[in-house]
Amino acid sequence: MAWSRWPTPTARGAVSLAAAVGCAVSAFWWGVPVLLSVTGLLVTVVVLAHVAVAVSHPRWEVRRSVVPHVAEPGEPVDIRFSLMSTRRSALDVAEWWEDASGGGHSGSFVARGAGTSAPHGHYEVRLSQRGPHLLGPTSVRVTDPFALATRWTQLEGENTVIVLPHRYPLDGRVEALTGAQDREDSALRLRPSGTGDADVLARPYRTGDAVKRLHWKATAHRGTLMVRHDQQQSQRQVHVVVDLRGDSARDLDWRVSAAASVLQHLHHDDIDLHLSAGWYEQPVGRDDALRPALVDLALAEPQPHGPSLDPHAPMIVVAGRIDASVAGEWLTTRRRPAYAMLHDASDAEALTLLREDAWRVVTYRDRDDVGRAWNRLGEGPGR
Repeated sequence: MAWSRWPTPTARGAVSLAAAVGCAVSAFWWGVPVLLSVTGLLVTVVVLAHVAVAVSHPRWEVRRSVVPHVAEPGEPVDIRFSLMSTRRSALDVAEWWEDASGGGHSGSFVARGAGTSAPHGHYEVRLSQRGPHLLGPTSVRVTDPFALATRWTQLEGENTVIVLPHRYPLDGRVEALTGAQDREDSALRLRPSGTGDADVLARPYRTGDAVKRLHWKATAHRGTLMVRHDQQQSQRQVHVVVDLRGDSARDLDWRVSAAASVLQHLHHDDIDLHLSAGWYEQPVGRDDALRPALVDLALAEPQPHGPSLDPHAPMIVVAGRIDASVAGEWLTTRRRPAYAMLHDASDAEALTLLREDAWRVVTYRDRDDVGRAWNRLGEGPGR
């Protein structure tokens, strides 16, 4: 617990001190000695109240409930907390102030006073910046039982809510992006691992699936909406790689949002995915939940080392400013081209090296629209 300020008189304490002064003046003005006793009593009571508030240690701990713990950008986060007494205390609590990412929140306790039900508070926040956000610590204003003196004290205990990256809708299906490329080592052909004609299968309906893809026979059999998908489509896999090097927070946020948008888009198309973000490696199967990978991206921070690249897997790389040495490392590691979104400030030599090796490269600025950058990947030679 950290003390935030010295005790000060409450309104009632100020009135008591004013009354003491009035009694003292009246005692001398009117010659009534008994009023000096009243003055002494009032001053003594107020001083004792200040001493009690200053030296008493509140015996409370904060129990906080946060729903949800992982939130979408701008989603309301409901915070409720209560003070649980660990030991009886002579102090009462009157108001609270809680630090929350993006500002503070305050209010009066629903319940107050020693011996009553646990004091509790409630507020709501909306957070838009990706990453972890601290909730707490909680500060409370305590008073003596007569409410003559008060001070603020801080109670230990914090919680964290994670805000996922912004994701943007991307147009077109994967086939439109791969195009009719005949090269064996073409960038991101997304070949199925199996051979032969596609077998029509069914999977549970997901929000956004076209009605024309509904598989009515499977729906009737399972008792829940099912949609058609082919076996070849379900066997493809793409590596989505985020290079976390660089010290620009805005640029990193753009890369993270772009990677999250690509992951969400491909996952909806039943693509097996593998996320590489710095040291983080997260496989995401077509039937797996996407949220763990999004949480990894939400927690991504700048790192001094680049990601590891698979030599053969179809790949989309989202990176910041690169130079010719980085491009050379990628070309040495990779045995086939890939797609890449690179910052506009990258060295021209690095971009030329990648494009000469058949990489599909587009450049971006940290204020560009993610959807447009994605569309440019499928428009032909990168620019």
